[in-house]
Amino acid sequence: MTSKLKAFRERMSPLVMALPDGAFYQYKYLMTHHRFCNFAQPRRFSEKIFHRMRYPTPLFTRLADKVEVRNYIAQAVGSQYLVPVHFTCERVTPEMFDALPDTFVMKANHSVGQLKIVRDKRREDPVELARMANEWLVAPFPVRMREKHYQAIRPRIIFEHALLSDGRPPDDYKFNVFNPGGGQPPYVFIQHMQGRFERLTQDLHMEDWSVAPFKLRHQKTTGQLAPRPAQLEEMSYVARKLAEPLGYMRVDFYLHQGRVFIGELTITPGAGRYVFDPLDWDEVLGAKFGWPEPGLSVTPAAPETQPAMAPPSVASTLD
Repeated sequence: MTSKLKAFRERMSPLVMALPDGAFYQYKYLMTHHRFCNFAQPRRFSEKIFHRMRYPTPLFTRLADKVEVRNYIAQAVGSQYLVPVHFTCERVTPEMFDALPDTFVMKANHSVGQLKIVRDKRREDPVELARMANEWLVAPFPVRMREKHYQAIRPRIIFEHALLSDGRPPDDYKFNVFNPGGGQPPYVFIQHMQGRFERLTQDLHMEDWSVAPFKLRHQKTTGQLAPRPAQLEEMSYVARKLAEPLGYMRVDFYLHQGRVFIGELTITPGAGRYVFDPLDWDEVLGAKFGWPEPGLSVTPAAPETQPAMAPPSVASTLD
C-alpha cells in the first residue's frame, strides 16, 4: 500500500465507519477487489465471504467462538485434537497467574490476533498481563470490518497449553475446504504458514501437497517446496469432517511432537480480503463454494471435562 493511499484511508476511516451497511460493505469490497460486490447473487469466493460477514447465521458465531467451538470439534472428530486449556474467564486478575505454569498462551475467544505467548511468566508483570487481557475483552474487534458473527460472542480469555519447540510456535497448516454440493467431492487447498511472530511466509499447496496453481497477493513465500507432512492425510480427513455442514470453511492446524491440534475454525478468512493471482481464481473457487448455504444448526455435544487447574473464581472451559 502506498503512503498516499494509506493516508487517504486514515482520513476516510471515521466517515466509512459511519456508513450504513450497504455502503460500508461496498466501499470495503471496492477498495480491495476494485469492483462492486454482488450480494444478490454472489458468484466469487470474495463475494460469498462478504455475504457471510453481512448476513451471518448463529452457526457462524458458535464456530468463531474459540471456547464454544471446542464442543463442536469434540463431537465431530474427537477431543484429542483440542489444544489443552488451563481455564477461561471473563475478567483477569494478577492473582490468576499463580495457578498457571511458567509457559502458556493467553488469548481472547472473540477476536483475531489478540494473543500472547508467555514463555516464562517469571519474566512477566502479572499486573500488565491482566491489563492487556482486560483491554482485549472490551476492544470492539468486529467493528472495523463488520464481521457481524463476532458481535454475539461473549468475550472471554483463554489460557492454553503452549505448543512450543525451542521456544518457537509450530507451523500453521490452514486447510481451505470447499463443498460444492450436488454430489461433487470437496476441493481443498492448504496455506502452509511458517515463521509466525518472526518472518512470516506462506506457501500454497493442494491436498496432495503439490504446489497450488495460484497464489495469494501481498504474501511472502519461501520459494521452496517444504517436506510433505506425515500427518497430511489425517489433517485432510479432519478438515473435511469439520467443514461438512457448510459450503466453505478454513480449518487451522498445528503439528506438535507428532500430534495434530486444531487452532481454530475460520468462517470469513482475511475478512474477505484474499486476492488471488491469477485473479480468475476468485471466480473458480467461488464456483466450488456451495451456495446457497443451508441454515444448519449443530447439535450441542456433551461438555468437555472441566480443566483441573481452574481457580475457584474462574469459569470452566465450557461453562
